[in-house]
Parts: sequence; C-alpha cells; structure tokens
Amino acid sequence: MIEEADRRDYVPEAGRIDFLLKRDGHDTTVLWIQKVIGIYRRAVLNKKHFASTPQYRRKFIGAYCDFKRWLDKAA
Repeated sequence: MIEEADRRDYVPEAGRIDFLLKRDGHDTTVLWIQKVIGIYRRAVLNKKHFASTPQYRRKFIGAYCDFKRWLDKAA
C-alpha cells in the first residue's frame, strides 16, 4: 500500500500502457514493456545510476511493478 506521503509522487503506468496499446498494438507493447522492465531493474541496482538514489528508487520500482503486473495479466 502506498503511504499518504508518497501518493503525490506515485504515478501509475496505466496511462502510458494504454497509450502504447492504442498506438502500437498489444504485441509491440508487450515487447516494449519487457525491454523497459529490464532497463529499470538494472538502473535501480546500479549504484552509479540516479535510479538507485532514494529520491528516484521508489518511483522506478513502482513503475517496474506496474509493468510486471500488466504483463502477468496480458500473458
């Protein structure tokens, strides 16, 4: 569950997924999401990448989780 203090920073990826589905179709969206979750995961785990810093880590992980949930339902 997202705490109240973090809600203002939480942006679900549903809007981006819907946009991609409409623009590119299901198969291309799946491929794009698979690619992006790999990029986000590596970024968060890389201590030299800004995604691993406290101010961005939660946002990247949240987006990663949104994408993973969507992929699980789309498969």
